[in-house]
Amino acid sequence: MTDKDIEVTTVNNEAEDEETKPVEVYSEKADAEAPDLDSEQIKAAALAYAKYLREQGLIPGDATFVEPEEIGVVLEEKTAEVEDLPEEENAEAEETAEAEPEEEKAEDVAEDEKTEAEETEVEPVEETKAEDVQAEAEETVTEPEKTEAEEKAPKKKAGKERKKKQKAKEKKQNLYKKQFMKKTGRSPLASVTDGLDRVQDAVDGAFVNMGRDAVRGFHRISTGYMNSRRTIGFALLLTGILAAAILIIFDMFTVYEYAYNGKVLGYVQEQEEVTDVLDIAGRKLSSGRENGVSVEFVANQNVTFNLVEGKGKSTDDSDTVINKLIYMTDIETEATAIYDGDSVVAIVKDEADAEELLAQTMGQLSMPDNGMVLVSAEFVNELSTRPVNVLLGSVQSKAAAQEQMVNGGDMETFHIAEEGETVESIAEEYGVETDGIYDENNEEVVSEIEQGDKICIRSTVEPVSVKMVETGRIKETVEYQTIKKETDKYYKGDTNVEQEGVDGVQIFEGTITKVAGEETDRDEISTEVIKEKKDKIILVGTAERPKTAATGTFIIPLDRYTFSSGFGYRWGRLHKGVDLAVGTGNPIHASDGGEVIRSSYFGAYGYCVEIEHEPGVVTRYAHCSKLLVSVGDLVYQGQTIALVGNTGNSFGSHLHFEVLINGSPQNPVNYIHP
Repeated sequence: MTDKDIEVTTVNNEAEDEETKPVEVYSEKADAEAPDLDSEQIKAAALAYAKYLREQGLIPGDATFVEPEEIGVVLEEKTAEVEDLPEEENAEAEETAEAEPEEEKAEDVAEDEKTEAEETEVEPVEETKAEDVQAEAEETVTEPEKTEAEEKAPKKKAGKERKKKQKAKEKKQNLYKKQFMKKTGRSPLASVTDGLDRVQDAVDGAFVNMGRDAVRGFHRISTGYMNSRRTIGFALLLTGILAAAILIIFDMFTVYEYAYNGKVLGYVQEQEEVTDVLDIAGRKLSSGRENGVSVEFVANQNVTFNLVEGKGKSTDDSDTVINKLIYMTDIETEATAIYDGDSVVAIVKDEADAEELLAQTMGQLSMPDNGMVLVSAEFVNELSTRPVNVLLGSVQSKAAAQEQMVNGGDMETFHIAEEGETVESIAEEYGVETDGIYDENNEEVVSEIEQGDKICIRSTVEPVSVKMVETGRIKETVEYQTIKKETDKYYKGDTNVEQEGVDGVQIFEGTITKVAGEETDRDEISTEVIKEKKDKIILVGTAERPKTAATGTFIIPLDRYTFSSGFGYRWGRLHKGVDLAVGTGNPIHASDGGEVIRSSYFGAYGYCVEIEHEPGVVTRYAHCSKLLVSVGDLVYQGQTIALVGNTGNSFGSHLHFEVLINGSPQNPVNYIHP
């Protein structure tokens, strides 16, 4: 209750002159001065008032009808204070109290309270309420009814004494009340709210002082501003001009650097020249790709910008930006890898393609034979899928991936190293050895990598295996087997086919188990042979080969020589052999083992030797100075058969050497081995 005091008002009945006992009520009166009380008085009264409000369920400010009993509580507590008054005042108060009858005291109090009520112009309380309060007050002060104490003298005497003490106590209470009201002009309970109001006034005063200080400070600031507004205005204008100039200069000499996943692609004047074409570039890059991968460029995610100095940097237009984006080779995407155990066997664009690829591969590798029904099929190893980040070109089409899974092959996967990755961790992820991690050019093995490095992972993919079980009735081919038989009719290393092989045909009924296409087990119900098979029989020689037998290879027939003329056309005609120049008398050796079929003078060849090594295979040695063998002799490889000379159509000492296959001259260089 701010700025208001609680006053005790006396409510009377309709006739002011009619004697009634006053009833204390509380009303609010503005602009009343608070009584001058010490802290102990305020504290005692406040406690009593708070207790009363709590018991009655009221709050400060409600109209309160104070019961006489409640007033008695406070007065009883204050009696001790009255007893402490100086003896003169105490004696005077007792005399005054004894001189005035109780009825006169009540009339004086009622008259005083009536006067205060008229001054504050408090509205009268309803008559019914005043009467009730008055009745309760009369009942309170009425002496207790007499009991059987009259018949008993001791009890009667004790009762009189108690009555006398009660009357003395009431006199003291009335005396304190009258003195308090005479001094303050208010009842004791009214001082409670006075103390509360003083506290509220102190708080309000503090806020008023704060507001006043704030207004004064604002006034000083505004006064200073008004005095210097010209200076401030000029400073603000100059600052604005400088800021605008800086912005213009900054805009003229800066450009935006745009990059894809940290790789700088170029520079533009405005970011919109890139952001406006990202969707177009993504669609162009995705369309027509065999692997079906969709590429998405997202500003401030995989495409980023950085404001840099523009000096010496040429900027791109929108068309150039599109071309740079769609022709990038280092575009990274998240794909799905298919693992056979720990090794990657294929990489496709997403999980859906991977699942479809696994189903198609299983179908291809588990096709039952004609007439058979598939019972079951499963991959031999567990095949799983996992997301991987690879360059766009490493993602396979489903057709290429299926071909690789079925038949195997070499695989190269390009990857950009991410934070925390090492050569070891990448090798483990792709199921390869560390020596399978190469640099971005796929040329050298790397031992260390850093974030952002482009690397190539090399691997060899083994075909995936499927175990299948099929059952039914099938007509099948029984393949012949090749059987080798040893014989001494042929030299070691020689073979001869004694019997050609022929496949058989039969009808099988039952269950067959296959792994990776190879039959591993069969459960036969019945087998009907339609055609018997014949195995192929090969005879293998075991006899020791004589020295004169042909070895199948040719050696150079001279120990030393100078190559003077090769095989081919010379002076308009074919030179059928090669010329090896060396001095007359040097030994000539048989190029291979065989039988001598010529040893004589032979026209332009001069003295000549011919040896047949195998049917249709002949070597010729011409221009000899002396012959050392005869027709029919068996010679071995390296045996001396003649001496070098210059006979026949010759222009210097040399050996003319030929190789004839079925009578046709061949270039000896193609047959001679060192």
